[in-house]
Amino acid sequence: MFQNIKSILLKDSFKQIGVYTVTGSLSKVISFSALPFFVNTLSPGDIGILTIFSNSIVFLSPIISLGILYTISIDYFILPKDKYAIAFSTSLIVPVFLCFLLVPLLYIFKAPLEKTFNFQQPFFWLIPACLFFNFCFEAFTILMRNKNNLRLFAIVSLLKVFLEIGLSILLILFIYRNWHSRAFGFLLSGMVVTCLFYIYIKKENFLVWSISFKVLKKELYFGVSGLLLQTAIFFVGTADKFFVMAFFGKEQAGYYSVASTFAAIQYIVCISLLQYLSPILYKKFAELQKWETLKSIYFKYFATMFVTFIGVIIFTYIVYNYFLKAAYKEYLFYTYLLGVSSLIWTICNIFLQYLVFTKSKKIIFQLSIIIIFISVTLNYLTSKYLNIQWLCIVQIFTTLLLLFIILIFNKKLNYFN
Repeated sequence: MFQNIKSILLKDSFKQIGVYTVTGSLSKVISFSALPFFVNTLSPGDIGILTIFSNSIVFLSPIISLGILYTISIDYFILPKDKYAIAFSTSLIVPVFLCFLLVPLLYIFKAPLEKTFNFQQPFFWLIPACLFFNFCFEAFTILMRNKNNLRLFAIVSLLKVFLEIGLSILLILFIYRNWHSRAFGFLLSGMVVTCLFYIYIKKENFLVWSISFKVLKKELYFGVSGLLLQTAIFFVGTADKFFVMAFFGKEQAGYYSVASTFAAIQYIVCISLLQYLSPILYKKFAELQKWETLKSIYFKYFATMFVTFIGVIIFTYIVYNYFLKAAYKEYLFYTYLLGVSSLIWTICNIFLQYLVFTKSKKIIFQLSIIIIFISVTLNYLTSKYLNIQWLCIVQIFTTLLLLFIILIFNKKLNYFN
């Protein structure tokens, strides 16, 4: 019996799942461990401002990456290394250019952004800088995952979160006791990881001085559909917080943000698992394997997500009742409702993998437009005419509807045949 357990633990697949899941989960555990400090030290208004800051980065990330992260993930398994290096180096031009372009664009909309979403003055340069650093971190994790460099993946992921949280706490304690310190902690940790990223890609010969305009044209062409898909994902997971800020104020946005943070644990575990599963699924998709041969992977994933959901509910109850300010306890039920929505959204994500792999621009475009329309319409109408509790319930309805639509598109591509 013990020999069987040992053999299972030594399997590469088990080891990979363990490293990706434990690293992703541990990174978030560190963040969540610091959450009571930030919630109890900063005002609800500061938490609300930080919510807009972080979610602006989430919203603008697909615009900056323009679908490139999808491409560098998939093309790694398709192109030879020399051609991949050219494609990779060429792709880096896009986020650099767009981050610089974003600064004057944000200033053009300065007045409405400050009035409607409580944008702060530093946001107009801080957000573009953080966007670029965040892109580099995402690209870094993709390369490490594709090369199956488990040790470096764990080191870099944990280093980033340790730096981000540690610097934020130090800045709050000794410099600014407000949102500035948390935001600057994110900025400085991103700078360090970006430096490591450029050292890594230079060492691995992914950074070359050859630029292909053909690749650039292809990236920009596919980037429109990739951009729309990433934007659609933002609207499902993040746009509701902007509506809370716009219609209910920064304090309610703070309460809602904390609830969303706990509900997002489900999605964090999902992403950790997909970091392992995506390369496996892409390889099998390339071998023309479909649902009948892959369904066992999906069912195991579903079971893991459900167990995670139960764990999140128990964990959230304990933290709200024993570690947060009493004022937050009144809004505990937000987390339960948003947690159900997050569970359904994790199921959507694994079925999105085949749609992304096919690079069917028409289907990705159609799906993205549908997602954005449904999310914006339901969030707006609920925020304007109902209350935050109904907004939470609408998130469940929205993700259920989107799961149904994603399954239809998978069927359209004959995935279930």
